[in-house]
Amino acid sequence: MEPFFVYREPFEKVCHCYTQPEPPAVIRQLSELDGREGFVIAPFSCSTDCPACLLDGQGGALRHLPLDNSNGFEAIPDWQPDDLTAEPADCTRAHYHADFIRFHSELEAGTYRKLVLARSAVEHKAGTLTPRTVFLKACERYPRSYIALFYTAQTGMWLIASPEILLRGGAEGYQTMALAGTMRYEGADRAWSAKDREEQRLVADYIRAGLQPFADGIAENGPYTARAAHLAHLRTDFHFRFRDTLRLGSFLSAFHPTPAVCGMPKEAACRFILRSEHLSRSYYSGFSGRIGDGRAMLYVTLRCMQLSRTVCRLYAGGGLLKESIEENEWQETEAKLDTMRQLLRSD
Repeated sequence: MEPFFVYREPFEKVCHCYTQPEPPAVIRQLSELDGREGFVIAPFSCSTDCPACLLDGQGGALRHLPLDNSNGFEAIPDWQPDDLTAEPADCTRAHYHADFIRFHSELEAGTYRKLVLARSAVEHKAGTLTPRTVFLKACERYPRSYIALFYTAQTGMWLIASPEILLRGGAEGYQTMALAGTMRYEGADRAWSAKDREEQRLVADYIRAGLQPFADGIAENGPYTARAAHLAHLRTDFHFRFRDTLRLGSFLSAFHPTPAVCGMPKEAACRFILRSEHLSRSYYSGFSGRIGDGRAMLYVTLRCMQLSRTVCRLYAGGGLLKESIEENEWQETEAKLDTMRQLLRSD
């Protein structure tokens, strides 16, 4: 199966489908993206086993297809890669409890100000569903989200329905956001807890500081309540100009992962997560999208799943502070997993 990348940005009525016969370029460090062009798939943390991949082949072809005409979707196969191996097959409630105790004890000790704890769940999909139908269903059900489906031999096949911009824009200006705090959407006026407001403030402070070495004209708007499917998040938008648009890879190397998917202080939190979390995050909480010619269209890989012939591995996570309550955090991940579960039903 050839590598492909299909995406639809929020509220678009068309999708963009890229295929290439060549294998993708393997990117060991995000700074290697400086001056490069193509479709990038990046993990939470680059490693030998889990590199970033850039679809930038000489034989590549990009098409723009209306969502109401599936006749042009030959690039999306009707079949999936072989079944996923279990590692473990699921993150049980007991696994999550053990991870929560380990993470929360570090927060109570003051070692970290925030840690993001992730989990996965394996779900069987309806036999009639194909990657093509799941992608189109996601586009229909989640108009406010970035929807992407991609495959490479290195990454496997993933579907994403993400509300979070990592970096978007060009010479006219760029945008990123602080997105933290989660609850079920019940209107824009619902009050947020002190824990959610503090979590959002930590992410916004990080982004503000992280932009300073690279950007000018930084302006922000928020925080405000933003809807993502059946969930609501606290969001602050940042707009700015890059001093050097050829160093987008260097910026991403310094900026990713943000505390929205990692923790604070970032470098120490990332190392702790990699050695302590029950699962391998792989490409969950990484990012994907198009980059090149001083432009970027990159979204964080949040609501997502890895697809195979019969099962899909779904991922979700939540930010922990020392005030966090385990059952509340578990229920938050359940609500986030439901975003993907709804796509696997035959209705």
